[in-house]
Amino acid sequence: MTMSMHCCLLEDAKCDLRQAEREMRKQLKLMHSEVQQLCEELPAPCLRRLAGRHCCLHQRDTCPWERWTLTSRVDVEQEPASMRKRLRRLCKCSHDHELLALIDVEGFDPNDIIVMVKDRKVKVLAEHEEEHTTARGKEYNYRNITKQISLPPGVSEDEVTYSLAPDNIMKIETTHNCCPCLLGR
Repeated sequence: MTMSMHCCLLEDAKCDLRQAEREMRKQLKLMHSEVQQLCEELPAPCLRRLAGRHCCLHQRDTCPWERWTLTSRVDVEQEPASMRKRLRRLCKCSHDHELLALIDVEGFDPNDIIVMVKDRKVKVLAEHEEEHTTARGKEYNYRNITKQISLPPGVSEDEVTYSLAPDNIMKIETTHNCCPCLLGR
């Protein structure tokens, strides 16, 4: 992969990040207007009871919808910063010629991840299942990712190593000096 292709991928990622940030801000404004509308529709006795209260995540007397809205707003505002931080971390590694790929496996336990090197390809599989008990019964959430990377010319299967960093980034490397890294997408 040439550096110009790497730069194009980086620009695409930045563009996607900006678009996601715009969409989240739009959703946040919509949620805020819906909360405003709910406040306007509250009966007068409820409004008098709420008068003088400040919305705060740490107050015990906030309504459940206030806590949910505030928590959602905090999450939405922090998410773009988190995404930018991950993108910067990926870009710092772009000049490491022994790096084959970086794959984000956030939300997966190390035991959920399988890495196979076979037929000149590195395959990363991760599956995770969560069980939640709700008033309606049990609910299950399933997530999985599959990434496959072809080995560059001159790199043998025995030269491939992989490690999981504490920030949940799977780093696939070779002991052989090869082409610039490929970012796991």
